Amino acid sequence: AMDLPALMAAVDTIHARDPSTLRRIDASTARVVPAAVLDASSSCFQTHTTYAVDDTDDASAAATLIHIFTLRDNVREALVHTLVPLGLRKFRRGREDEERSLGGAVPGPGSDVSVVRSNRGGYQSYADLLDSSDDDGDGDGSDDDDGEMGGDAASDRCERTPTDANAPASATTTPSTSTHARTSIPLHESVTWTTINAIAIEAYERIRRPAQRPAASPADVYGWLNVNAPGDYNRLHAHDSAEHWSGVLYLQIPHPVDDDAGCLGVRSDAPRDARETPYFVHPPRVGDLACFSGAALHAVSAFTAANAQNKHSQSLRDDAFRVSVA
Repeated sequence: AMDLPALMAAVDTIHARDPSTLRRIDASTARVVPAAVLDASSSCFQTHTTYAVDDTDDASAAATLIHIFTLRDNVREALVHTLVPLGLRKFRRGREDEERSLGGAVPGPGSDVSVVRSNRGGYQSYADLLDSSDDDGDGDGSDDDDGEMGGDAASDRCERTPTDANAPASATTTPSTSTHARTSIPLHESVTWTTINAIAIEAYERIRRPAQRPAASPADVYGWLNVNAPGDYNRLHAHDSAEHWSGVLYLQIPHPVDDDAGCLGVRSDAPRDARETPYFVHPPRVGDLACFSGAALHAVSAFTAANAQNKHSQSLRDDAFRVSVA
C-alpha cells in the first residue's frame, strides 16, 4: 500500500506535486490558531485545538486549517460501546451481500454494499448513515464522494439554550471568537447513528466562518461508515467546496506498528509552483473528530496492526479494523 508521503504527492493525478517539495508538519510543529475557550461541562468535547496547515496568518482560510476535537470520556465510551458493533455488523453484511450476488450487488439507499470512491480496499457505506436511527443498522445505507463527514453539520439531538442557538451571525468574527450553542448528548437515550449529528452540529458552530449561518438543520449533514483492514487506504481527494466542512470521527483504532501508518494527512492549498507544500499529519485516537474545509485535499494511509494475522477481512479479529464515520 502507498505510504502517506506518496499519497500526499499524488503524482499520477491532477493534484500532483513534486515529492521533494512536500513538508511534513504535525501537532508538535504546526502553528496553533487561537480558538474559543471550551467549557467541557456544556459540550460534547473536552478539547478543541486548531492548527494551520500552511504558514498563512489568515485564519479565515479554512482550506488551510484543521480542527482536532476530542470527545468527553462518557460520550466517547457511549458511542464506541454501541456503534462499533453496529458498524462491523453493517460492514460484514455488505461483504456477504457482495459475495452472494457474485459481484452484482448495487450500493445505494437500503443497501449495505460498499461504494468505491477514494477508498482502495476497505469498506465505505452509502452516505445516508446519519439519517438512520435503526438500532440494528438496517436501512442505513451511505454514499457520496470519498470519505468524511460532509455538509455543514447538524443535529436534532442536542440540548441547546435558546439564546445561544439563535445567536446572530455577527456574533462571530473568527474561529477564535465564535459564540456557540451549549450542546450535550442525552446519553440516557439509546445511542444510534443519528447521535453523531449532535457532535457534528456543535463542531460546526465552533468552527463556522462569519459568512456561514449560525445554525444548521439535520438536512445539512450527511455521513458514511468507513471500515478499514490493514493495507486499506484512501487516495488524495476533496469532498466539496470551501463553503462546506468535512470531518472524520474515529470510533476504533488498531494499534499501528509503523510511523504515520493509518494517519490522516491534510495537504496545504499551496499553489502548484510553490517552493514547498506542507501537509498536516494527524495520528488518530478513539474519540477524535478532525474537521477541515470541504475543499481541502486529504488522504488516509494504510496501517498494519500487530494483531492482524493476514489481510483477509473474513478472518480478522474485530479489533483489527479501523472504524470511523465521515
